[in-house]
Amino acid sequence: MMKQSAFTKDLHAIVPVNVPSRSKKRLSHRLDANQRAGLTIAMLTNVLIALKKSNSVGSVTVVCADRRLQMLVERCAATFLWEGRRRGLNPALNLAMKEVTSDSAVLIIHADLPLLTSDDVDDLVRRTRNYSLTLVPSKNGTGTNAILMQSPSMIRLAFGKDSFRKHDMLAKKRRLAYRVLRIHGVAFDIDDEQDLDELMRHQVNGQTTRRLKGTFEPEAARILPILVKSR
Repeated sequence: MMKQSAFTKDLHAIVPVNVPSRSKKRLSHRLDANQRAGLTIAMLTNVLIALKKSNSVGSVTVVCADRRLQMLVERCAATFLWEGRRRGLNPALNLAMKEVTSDSAVLIIHADLPLLTSDDVDDLVRRTRNYSLTLVPSKNGTGTNAILMQSPSMIRLAFGKDSFRKHDMLAKKRRLAYRVLRIHGVAFDIDDEQDLDELMRHQVNGQTTRRLKGTFEPEAARILPILVKSR
């Protein structure tokens, strides 16, 4: 059954994720390749659970070049879209956008958000309902961790270096009614060792730990020692 959305139309979420074995190379001094892959999978798991448990998202697509993630994604009630060869973030997202019907609202949200909760998702949607477009910047204000559009392709996607400034300029150029929100669970991503240290300072409650253990064992379990002190 499709969940009720705060929008007047169904909200479809798109989550792009890098090939786990090639992700988070900035953490290579602290984590080996298997640990980085495990962290990527655990964070993706957290994002998918948050989207699934939210009251706002009707459907979810994960786009990735690694077919080995398909079973994990589908177990979390999301659709897996194989991008084929690695296209890069914006081309992969454009591929996924083609699958979205023109009467659907779209939430593009990153996969590396270990503190994201369903309440964060619902808060984002609730505070967006009167706007055509909403941008959620990364914690340092330079990246864009989420874009919510009332209909697909309202602006050209410009993820990458300095993406928030680019998306902000594109929205102004199109004279859209848009807003910028700062939501900690959406803004906090893992890019470097300082982010990993910050994640370690948070406390994971027992419910979150049990949820990860019961959802994607052993994929998520192997990174639990890193997540045990998060939130």
